[in-house]
Amino acid sequence: MSGKTENAVALVSTLGATAVAKKAIDATWKLGSKGKTPPTDPADPDIDLREAIVFAVISGAVISVVRLFIARKLAEKERREARADVLSKR
Repeated sequence: MSGKTENAVALVSTLGATAVAKKAIDATWKLGSKGKTPPTDPADPDIDLREAIVFAVISGAVISVVRLFIARKLAEKERREARADVLSKR
């Protein structure tokens, strides 16, 4: 793949995986908090500071891990393709 194509695939993959992870986090939060919606506005005085911090830490960690896995999978695919190119030139 060309550089621009790889970048586009990486961007779309990351955005898609992040959206799926966000939906999963929100659904898990609702289950764990007995139906409460996840905090969306940290400045809202109705949201407990502890609750906002816990949600931010959990969602940030999950989304970072998902992005890490996407980056590793794309790098693995790129290495595999590069190896195949080297072997085909022999």
